[in-house]
Amino acid sequence: MFSHRSFCVTCALLFTLVGTTAAQTPSVPKLLVVLVVDQMRADYVERFQGQWTKGLRRLIDEGAWFRQAAYPYFQTNTCVGHATISTGALPETHGIIGNAWHDRASAMLRRCADDENSLIVSYGAPIAGGLGPASLRAPTLSDELRIQGEGATRVVSLSMKPRAAIMLAGQSADVVVWRDDTSLVTSGVYSKQPVSLVKQFISDNPIAQDFGTTWTRTFPVDAYLYDPITEHSRPFEGWDTSLPHDLVGRGESPDSLFYTQWAASPRSDDYLVRMATTFIDALDLGQQSAIDYLGISFSALDHAGHRFGPRSHEVQDVLIRLDETLGHLFDHLDATIGQGGYVVSLSADHGAIPIPEALVNQQIDAGRIPAADIVSAAEQTAAEFLGPGEHVARFEEQDFYFSPGVYDRLAEKPGALDQIADAIESVEGVARVYRADTIRDRRDTGNSVERALARSYYPGRSGDLLIVVRPYWTTSTNAAGHGTSYGYDSRVPILLMGSGILPGRHLAPVTPADIAPTLAYLSRITLAYADGRVLHEALISLQ
Repeated sequence: MFSHRSFCVTCALLFTLVGTTAAQTPSVPKLLVVLVVDQMRADYVERFQGQWTKGLRRLIDEGAWFRQAAYPYFQTNTCVGHATISTGALPETHGIIGNAWHDRASAMLRRCADDENSLIVSYGAPIAGGLGPASLRAPTLSDELRIQGEGATRVVSLSMKPRAAIMLAGQSADVVVWRDDTSLVTSGVYSKQPVSLVKQFISDNPIAQDFGTTWTRTFPVDAYLYDPITEHSRPFEGWDTSLPHDLVGRGESPDSLFYTQWAASPRSDDYLVRMATTFIDALDLGQQSAIDYLGISFSALDHAGHRFGPRSHEVQDVLIRLDETLGHLFDHLDATIGQGGYVVSLSADHGAIPIPEALVNQQIDAGRIPAADIVSAAEQTAAEFLGPGEHVARFEEQDFYFSPGVYDRLAEKPGALDQIADAIESVEGVARVYRADTIRDRRDTGNSVERALARSYYPGRSGDLLIVVRPYWTTSTNAAGHGTSYGYDSRVPILLMGSGILPGRHLAPVTPADIAPTLAYLSRITLAYADGRVLHEALISLQ
């Protein structure tokens, strides 16, 4: 029985803890900094942290590190990850199921940030087309700050990729910038004309000034893990399979290839932080009454990782340089806002598969699946039931789309869909084929893959069939790809640091959908849609 004495002791202990907690209650941060490192596997922190001494090191030593974070859905791609981080929702809620999907109404591929009503505004040569957040079905953290916050929240979102910058920003922002070929651009949804602040920065910091430079290793070659030459890599035109890499494009002056090479080098990450620190000062981010928002997505690791894979010096060197770059950012935030005035989250949108050919050399079941083989297997079997014709509209990532009316016609013929699934599963490397119209029933009762597929499913956008490949198999044409719920793709780091954050290391299973709810709690606002939870174990106070 619970004795009177134990009750009193417990009360005294609770009173002491509550009093201590209340005394430590932090003030509301004035700036939320959301950092995403594109394609940063969780094990990169474990494996490479000995090479870091500045910003990434500070996040580890002074922040809360969640070491078992993973995406709980299947299609782990850039647009999906950024939407999940910014909204706190999963694809089944926010509607972003991939970098692109087949639009049944137009019978065309729709990129996740396509928005015909928001024309591109270029800071360089004119660029046709429209991009914006129209496909995002949930408000972002910065949207909620603007709706609920006190004062005029300023929102800045920067990346080298449109889908990253747009998904971090949401429906409205003061400054959103990304790269389109040789120019930096924004969307008409954010500004109808070039923003003078951005225009001045670009004029003062032309990317072309890096033409003719060389990406070399930061440290001596023996300070890096693995072989300096990455076998089975697929470098850009003009690059070798090992560092150093010249940023020269194809000719005598900056061209499209030069800008592509530059974006894959650490120089692009450094450029984003120089831009960010300039805008922090010019807009007084975190220095007025409202809570401001700064989102930065670093793309160099993704570009380098796709070309050279996880076991490369390029991947390690991007992170070594990013460590130094983030050190500059945090030092600037300390000087302008103060350590107690801002909070930082760092995560990734997805991980990456090792290069399959390298795994085959190690006698591991791995390989590449030509997407055409999957389409051909389905077409041939569908023709047996429906006769000649084009029965398949598109196969995009995991999603397989039949031509209009074909799925219903097949469903009326006993065994037809099962035989098509069997035909696709006979393609080497394919593990399983699921019917999308029944996958939601497996959200809570299915195996881990079925639950992940259900959380990726969004009616009207997802395919008719969902294709699951075997571990270490891929349909990607890059050296290294991603896009599954297997650990190498789904596990990413989560690091929190700053106002209200208690330093520590945690092994609880969490997801990047927990980042926005946690930052919303610290900001004293509520998210309209939140599939994630508050990471209370990392908070100084629950008051």
